[in-house]
Amino acid sequence: MPRPKTLSDEDVLASALEVLASRGTSFTLSEVAEHVGLSRATLIQRFGDRDAILLRMAQHEVALTRTWLDSLPVETGPDALWRFLETIVLSMGAGEGFSVRVAIAALEIENSALRVLAGQRYALVQEAIAARLPDTPERAETAAHLHTVIAGASMQWVASDGTTGLSDFILKRLRWAIEHLVHAP
Repeated sequence: MPRPKTLSDEDVLASALEVLASRGTSFTLSEVAEHVGLSRATLIQRFGDRDAILLRMAQHEVALTRTWLDSLPVETGPDALWRFLETIVLSMGAGEGFSVRVAIAALEIENSALRVLAGQRYALVQEAIAARLPDTPERAETAAHLHTVIAGASMQWVASDGTTGLSDFILKRLRWAIEHLVHAP
């Protein structure tokens, strides 16, 4: 009879993310095993190799993103759109731990399966933005561009002087884009 799991898969994946944050993209299964308090063999038995854990982490993130976005109210109009975008951006925090997001993006570039899951996550966000825009032929394209502003501003923040927190930095650029692009004639 197999032993009962003392840690859920979600706990293990969260711990793997912590190791990724501290060790970077070169983290090992042994480091994850030590961090979570399981043997390397147990990790391999439950998840497979390091790439399989990365894939499960990405799949879990897509599911969490879907659940979170589905929990938010769907309202339209300029004020509702801004509240929604602000909610998304504020969830990113002031920048603490953002290096993990950059590390994950680097892995997504290298691994086609991770890249597909990143695309799914981005599509969920863009669909959620589009649902809050007026029903026009440009709705999907406008949502994609607003999401691009968020993603691009986050990378600009990485190269900034660091005096402004991540969310504030992004919101400033997003506000400008909405005022000048979304409401443009």
